[in-house]
Amino acid sequence: MTRPAHPELAEALLELCCVIEGIRGAASRELGLTPQQAQLLTMVAPQELTHGELASRLHCDKTNITGLVDRLERRGLVRRRPDAKDRRVATVFLTDQGAELVTRFREAVSTAIGGQLASWPTTRHDQLVTLTRTTTEALRT
Repeated sequence: MTRPAHPELAEALLELCCVIEGIRGAASRELGLTPQQAQLLTMVAPQELTHGELASRLHCDKTNITGLVDRLERRGLVRRRPDAKDRRVATVFLTDQGAELVTRFREAVSTAIGGQLASWPTTRHDQLVTLTRTTTEALRT
């Protein structure tokens, strides 16, 4: 049996998304990236993904991915290579420079969030990690 929607839960999650997006946006701009470029880079790290996989994970059209990858490739942050199983498909992977930028981006976001939640006890941090991971997994399916 499905429980009825809980409007406060959806509202709280939307507010959290907005706050996190603000933090991610500020961190990406500090590193000379658009928020979309930073999101794509973090999706690629540490694996290789096709344009289709990136489009699915970023909830956009493959044509958007082509433009993003083109710009990141010109900056030397990603490279493309033909897929070993299907040469019509290209996979995208990070260069060393791209991997270093992803590390800096993640550290900036972590520092900003950690600074805001520094007064929380460890148990509360652990509970939040568990809740967010389970919620993310449930919403992905």
